[in-house]
Amino acid sequence: MSKATDMTVRCEAPRFVQIQQTVLRRGRSGTILVALLFLLLPLAAVTTVAQGDPSHIQMDSSRADQLDLNNDGDPDTIRIVYLLNTSSHYAEAAVQVDVESGGMPLTFWENVTFNRSTPYFGSQDIEAWGDGVYSVRLKVWDAESGILILTEDLGEYDLKAKLVPPFLKFESPSIQPIMIGDDCSIERIFSDDIGERYDTMGTISLTGTPWLVADDLSVIDCSTWPAGDYDLGMFYRNGLGFIGEADFQFTIHTLPPPGFKLNVTGQHGEVGSVCAVAIEPSLGTTMALMTIEWDITDPRGDEIESAGFSSIDCRLWQVGLTKVRVTVTSGEGQETIGAVNLVRLPPTGSASEEVLNASGPESLWPDRSLGAGHEATPFFGNSNGVAQGVVFLIGALIAILLGIFAAVMWTRRGEEDGYMTGIVGDAIEPDSDGLPSYVDPTGVYWRQHADGNVDWYDAVVDQWVPYEET
Repeated sequence: MSKATDMTVRCEAPRFVQIQQTVLRRGRSGTILVALLFLLLPLAAVTTVAQGDPSHIQMDSSRADQLDLNNDGDPDTIRIVYLLNTSSHYAEAAVQVDVESGGMPLTFWENVTFNRSTPYFGSQDIEAWGDGVYSVRLKVWDAESGILILTEDLGEYDLKAKLVPPFLKFESPSIQPIMIGDDCSIERIFSDDIGERYDTMGTISLTGTPWLVADDLSVIDCSTWPAGDYDLGMFYRNGLGFIGEADFQFTIHTLPPPGFKLNVTGQHGEVGSVCAVAIEPSLGTTMALMTIEWDITDPRGDEIESAGFSSIDCRLWQVGLTKVRVTVTSGEGQETIGAVNLVRLPPTGSASEEVLNASGPESLWPDRSLGAGHEATPFFGNSNGVAQGVVFLIGALIAILLGIFAAVMWTRRGEEDGYMTGIVGDAIEPDSDGLPSYVDPTGVYWRQHADGNVDWYDAVVDQWVPYEET
């Protein structure tokens, strides 16, 4: 111990003894006060050391330079360099760089350790994320005590953007309009130079899909999506607060109702011959996407079961008229109905047992019309003379029948005339109005006019009727 130190101790010791003696004379309360003093003295010493400790870290030099790293003629980067030193055998420091441009403040940190024999030389490149003025401030912290040692304003710099902010975009190579069931895909395009440069990448979120889709950048397959209007959205935010957004609207259209016609092979054909009813789809109707339901009723009123294929085999359907009805339904529930009546004729000649069984009971077969192929066959041979004789005999027979009919009618009329004569004979003689009159043998009254014309008296109507020769 040095002489000066010894003197300090000697000077201070009697005074401390005096204070102690005074406290002891004040009794028990003084004892407690002395104990508190002994407890607080070490804490005061530690605080003094902490307050003075940051002084061992110094900033020897610092500066900021503008750089053109992409060689386009415009500065795009700020390079900050600094030199830290310490008088201690060990030091921990945190270097903070605050950069602000266009209202967007960013902070960059670097934690370093060094000692008095090895100073620390550090640098930080700040690449521009937009065109504008960048203000830069440097701060140094004592990492052990958490005390700010130095704040330095490094100035303002006019830069051109080098880094591209987050970019999102939807692209669809699908041909418009998109119909339900068509090939449909949507690509997601993304970039974030800022997040990659400063290792602060974020996560992309996707909205608007009918069900969950991976948040990565894989291609979205919308081929199986239902028809409707869609509004897709992507949102992204990196660790530095930069945001990217994109949206995409498109429509998947509902297919029109199924269009088709029925092609029939074997109409009016014999049972056992080639026969088919097939659905021929119209342009734009894909039968593979349709549900087919057949409703078939045979000539006896029974239903025929059939699979839901686009064609049916009618080769062994029963003789007669079969009603065929088909309903084609799309995936959206739209349906189209087609119908046809199919006629099958009885087999002719020799037919297999399979065909005969399929034709139904022979007693129920309808008469077969030969149509245009029919040729008339005479009753008696093919001679024209014979045919004319037959016609003559039929004519003579008809004449005889007409003669008999006329004779019967004349006899009946005679009886009626006799009946009327009996009635007239008993009646009063009619007034001839002064004209000459007479009664013929049949009892009919006649009168003659001066010009020679005659009248006969009709007793039924009780009047004279002029006679006219026929």
